[in-house]
Amino acid sequence: MKRTRGFTLLEMVVALTLLTMITLATVAAMRTFGNTRAALDEVSWRVENVRSVSEFLRARIAAAMPVQRVGEFDDDLDDESGYGAYLRGSDTQLIWVAPLLGGARLGGAYVMRLAQVEDRLELHWHPYLREVEALEWQAGEGRVLVEQLEEFSIGYRAIHHGEWTDQWIGNQRLPVTLRLDIRSAGRHWPELVIPLSGAELNLR
Repeated sequence: MKRTRGFTLLEMVVALTLLTMITLATVAAMRTFGNTRAALDEVSWRVENVRSVSEFLRARIAAAMPVQRVGEFDDDLDDESGYGAYLRGSDTQLIWVAPLLGGARLGGAYVMRLAQVEDRLELHWHPYLREVEALEWQAGEGRVLVEQLEEFSIGYRAIHHGEWTDQWIGNQRLPVTLRLDIRSAGRHWPELVIPLSGAELNLR
């Protein structure tokens, strides 16, 4: 009767080595897949965040109302003229009046302030009143729109195809277009160029 031949020690070592290599390759592939999935999720979240914030800013700024103010504001954008368009701003700050919709708690016209605060882009708002008063922005409602903010600038255009300026103070009219440039977390956002629908209704 022929005796069955078993595995030699060398064959067992080779087999175990191959099995270990296959297992390690499988684990590495699964880890790579997991890291790729996490990276894709992060990119998707970032793209969606840029899209939603951009759409929100575009809608709210485009809806700026051509209301006038009478009286002096107590803020760093006041030109002390006592009269002019409520919309005013510098290269890092914008104040304007527009409708703000957000469920049962929000509705109607609000005074809004978009500004860089340290490394954040923040939006604060107060109900709009015709009487001019100093507004405590940090005491009102607000929201952080962008974190890890590295660059933020605003441009204003008085006429179509005109030159961009870096401030809008003491004007009697709305600018026809605003431009926002944002860079956060090492990435530039798509430039936002926003026509103001209320500019067609500027009080003359």
